[in-house]
Amino acid sequence: MGGKYCGARKKRGWRGLVAAAWVLLAVACSAAMHWHLRRESLDRAEERLVSMCEERARMLQEQFGVTVNHVHALAILISTFHFEKFPSAIDQETFAKYTGRTSFERPLLTGVAYAQRVFHHEREMFESQQGWIMNTMKRELAPPQIEYAPVIFSQDTVSYLARIDMMSGE
Repeated sequence: MGGKYCGARKKRGWRGLVAAAWVLLAVACSAAMHWHLRRESLDRAEERLVSMCEERARMLQEQFGVTVNHVHALAILISTFHFEKFPSAIDQETFAKYTGRTSFERPLLTGVAYAQRVFHHEREMFESQQGWIMNTMKRELAPPQIEYAPVIFSQDTVSYLARIDMMSGE
């Protein structure tokens, strides 16, 4: 009878080895699946990040284009209401009302502080009061003219355009 029990122990030994092998195989398969899915997830996240960066770059490029368009629109507005008009057809209060009403259509004008019309003989005094020198759209010193329409851009997106005389630009 001792031989009969010896075979049962051998079967139990094989079952233990098979169970251990099965657990090891399951762990190995799970680890491989985890690493594969993690790599796919990271690849998708990287693609989304690249896509978001490209979208942001496109939006910034469009915003720059809109900024330039608003600068030209502002130049037209000022030259229409200021140039060779005695007295000026628009003042700071009217301009503030205009930009307040149209801030949805022209959001960049909300960052504009409008200065009064300055004649040539008043230019030096105006520049010393403001603490800056009027520039053209090309950031050069504004040439002598009969009158000027200095505009201060206070918004960060167009702050590089500060101190522009809108009548001297293109």
